[in-house]
Amino acid sequence: GNSQIPPSLSFEQSLWTFIGAFLGLLMLSAMNEYALKFSDGKYHLLSGPFGALMTLQYGLVAAPASQPRNEVLGQVIAGAISLVFTYIPDS
Repeated sequence: GNSQIPPSLSFEQSLWTFIGAFLGLLMLSAMNEYALKFSDGKYHLLSGPFGALMTLQYGLVAAPASQPRNEVLGQVIAGAISLVFTYIPDS
């Protein structure tokens, strides 16, 4: 097609991307610790796709994959897959 490589981020944009992703994951990690504490270790909030979500959200704001509808759908699908594998009985 007619796709072009997007311009690279400036140092300032890269720094803000790092700060936003770091603080976002730090808050999610703190919420995860509280969930673990109050549920006696039964419930976790963190999953693998959160890192990719933060990268898309803060670094590639104009990309189609980082639009809210795609992010929510991606998290729902990842959560559903996690639940399926969590509740598959041991063979």
